[in-house]
Amino acid sequence: MALFLKYSSGIQGNSCNRVSYPTRNMCVLQGSSVNISCTYSHPQYAPLYYKYWFKWRADQEPSDLQSDSEYEGRAEYHVEETGRFTLRITDLRDTDSAEYCFKFKTRYHEWKGSLHGTTLTVTGLRVEVTPVATVTEGQRVTLTCITSCPLADKPSYIWYQNNGSVTESENPENQLVLDPVGPQHAGNYSCSVRNYPHLRSPEETLTVQCTMSILHHTSSINWIEYKA
Repeated sequence: MALFLKYSSGIQGNSCNRVSYPTRNMCVLQGSSVNISCTYSHPQYAPLYYKYWFKWRADQEPSDLQSDSEYEGRAEYHVEETGRFTLRITDLRDTDSAEYCFKFKTRYHEWKGSLHGTTLTVTGLRVEVTPVATVTEGQRVTLTCITSCPLADKPSYIWYQNNGSVTESENPENQLVLDPVGPQHAGNYSCSVRNYPHLRSPEETLTVQCTMSILHHTSSINWIEYKA
């Protein structure tokens, strides 16, 4: 937990204004929603004029996120308890990756949000196939559902083959291992996380090459490729 203190002189002597961000870094899936919270306090004798969240932009004055056209219809404020203020952003986009800070003003003090807040990273999903996307029957193949940062809620993963056919139930790991791989494994693969099954990764095609022996006067080996 990060704790920030500022002191200012008021009519009744020194006063303490405080803002705390329980989470400093968050990694959340593109298209999902996020709650960013803080707690704050100010002297009871100092009436609160306003409070809001803003997106940190260098060399720009803070502005209320709910008035920002980029967040129109997507930013909500929630007062969960006294002194706790939460920003909820829905339908997350790549451009939402930023640092978010809280600002408030009382009769005697303005918290300008000059200290660091909570940094949000928005990530998509993608499938990586190893060793390669074209393999020979009998090899070991590992498919990995990759994000650009560790997701905050450590979700379970769901795998799909060929236009939405589920090949594995919810899996706590982000990998699907095919060992040994066979013709039935050829196809298009995508992944999603639990609670957001509609937010799938782009498909990745796995091609499996099989061997067949044909006897004529001599023996020969032909390659057959199985695709989606």
